[in-house]
This record gives sequence, structure tokens and C-alpha cells, in this order.
Amino acid sequence: MEAIEDRGGPAQPLLAVKGLVKHFPLKGGLFGRTQAVVRAVDGLEFDVLKGETLGIVGESGCGKSTTARLLMRLMDPNAGTMIFDGEGVGENEQAGGLTLRDYRRQVQMVFQDSYASLNPRLTIEETIAFAPRIHGLSGEKAVTRARELLAAVGLAPANFALRYPHELSGGQRQRINIARALALRPKLVILDEPVSALDKSVEAQVLNLLVDLKAEFGLTYVFISHDLNVVQYISDRVLVMYLGEVVEMGPVDAIYERAGHPYTRALLDSRPSMDPAFRRTKPPLTGDPPNPVNPPSGCRFRTRCPYAEAVCAERKPLMANLGDGHIVSCHMASAGSGHSKAGRLYEVPPPRAEMVA
Repeated sequence: MEAIEDRGGPAQPLLAVKGLVKHFPLKGGLFGRTQAVVRAVDGLEFDVLKGETLGIVGESGCGKSTTARLLMRLMDPNAGTMIFDGEGVGENEQAGGLTLRDYRRQVQMVFQDSYASLNPRLTIEETIAFAPRIHGLSGEKAVTRARELLAAVGLAPANFALRYPHELSGGQRQRINIARALALRPKLVILDEPVSALDKSVEAQVLNLLVDLKAEFGLTYVFISHDLNVVQYISDRVLVMYLGEVVEMGPVDAIYERAGHPYTRALLDSRPSMDPAFRRTKPPLTGDPPNPVNPPSGCRFRTRCPYAEAVCAERKPLMANLGDGHIVSCHMASAGSGHSKAGRLYEVPPPRAEMVA
């Protein structure tokens, strides 16, 4: 079982997502009928380029983990299409689409909870070798591959191959999950909060391991995290989500140095400063995200935005291009949108922590 060749060349996105929607029904009443829906993911559109790391950030409840499960096809979307290396996902194989079995050979996922992701009754060697066996590799070759991957993630096979998950630390278990994700030699690895449960010293080791494995195996990552510093370190591009939608996306340097959307600016300004002379006198963002069952009209961020005007409630902002692949969904970024600061996005000062004695 060898790695599948690149079909479309470097110019073709590895994964293209168009109009992805996932709504969860809320049932009630005498007959358990659907009363409303939770709009967890509402029309996502983005590309994942070959060989890059796309970081996805946003507050809890914005739809990041649901997006990860949709990309992995652990759940079916209500609408939208996914094109993987030029082929549709989950479509009729005779019509040129990828079956889910073939798709999952090429796309793997690492979950946040390293212990719950492992079968407590299987040894580490059996855990990593399981998927290659299911996909046709002989038992001997699957075990050989498992031991090679153990060494690749920094765990000596002689010491760890026959252990069980409960005998390992959190960092070691996450290394096992990474090794298992690589067992089928995928092209794309989706990482959903892979280091959030680890202490900082182990977190740094796992992040450096991910960087090394990406270069060694020619991987592409979708990296989801709450930690903006981690995302800045590991990502090539960043996608910012709010209430199930993309509000900003672009190269990591553009996002962190010239963030356009007020929500992105507030997220970045919420990071604690290393300078003790900077003391925050007011939070950059107040209030909770609106209810995804009944999101606000127009711009979904308007109920928390200090620059919101009438047009923000009337119309959903278009995605404006700021150059070099940096796009933002805000009326202030689009000339002629009707906002008083239309076309003058960067003239609006972001809220900053004030210097106090």
C-alpha cells in the first residue's frame, strides 16, 4: 500500500470546500418534530493548498470542531461540496468521485482527547497497525510500519510497542495518535486542538514534531486551536471563524500584523502582553456570541462590534480582497458598501490595551 500520487500538480488545491453547511435539528413537542436548527456551520468556502498548514481560529462554539468533522466526513453536511485533489468526495465513483474509503485513506485526523481516541484493549503496536491491515497490508508489514512510525514520533519501539494507553503520559499518547494518523500515509492531516491538553514543555515538543513530520512525509495540515500563539507559530495561512462563517482569511503575517476584521483584531488584542507595563483597562471584546439558532441579520458580528451601523444589520457584507490572498468580510473593507467608513478599514484604530503606570 503506497502513498497515492499527486493527481493535479502543485497549482491545484488539495481540498476545495464550497458552500459547506451543517445544521443540527432541535426537536420538541408531542411528536418530536424539528422546532429549530442550530447553524453550526453556515456556508463555509475555502481552499487548502498542497503542502501548507491552514490554521483555523475562533471562540468556542464558532464551528471549528464541526468543520473538522465535516472535512473528515465523520458527519454528512446538509449542503456544499468538497473536492479533494480534483475529485468529488462521497460522490458516485463511476462519475469520477472518491468513495469515503478512498478519501479516508488520504485524510486522517488527530483529536484533542488523546486518551479517549485510543482503544484501551489494544497495545500501541496493534493500534497503529490496525488501519493498514484493514486497507490490505499484511500483518507483518503493518507491524513493521507501526514500529517505524513509533520511531518517527520519538518513541522507541522496543519500549513502547507492547504498552497499553493507560501506561503512557498525555504527550506520549498524543504522539501515538499522530503515528496512527500517518499509518495510511495520508496527504492531509486534520488536527483538532492537538496540544491544548498538554503542558507547555510537552506542547512545544509535539509542535516541533509536527513541523518535522510535515517536512519528512510531505503532509498538508488543517490545524485548529484556541491558542493564537500556537497558530502563528505553525500556520502558513489563517482562517478566522465566527458563528459558523468565515470572517477573515489570509497569510499568517497579514492576519497577525494587519488584521482587518474587528473580530480578528479583538482576538489578537486579547492575548496577554509579555510586558508587565501593559495592563488592560478594558476588554477588547465584550458579551457572548449570539445564539446560533437565531443569528443576527446581516453581519453576525454586529451585535458586539463597536463600529456597527444600520447597513450592518441590513445586508451581509461581501468578502473583500485586501491583496495577496488576504480577504475579509466587513462593510468597512468594501468601498461603496454604505458604511460611513467604507473603504477606510485601516483608518479605524483597533481597541488596544492602555499603558498605565
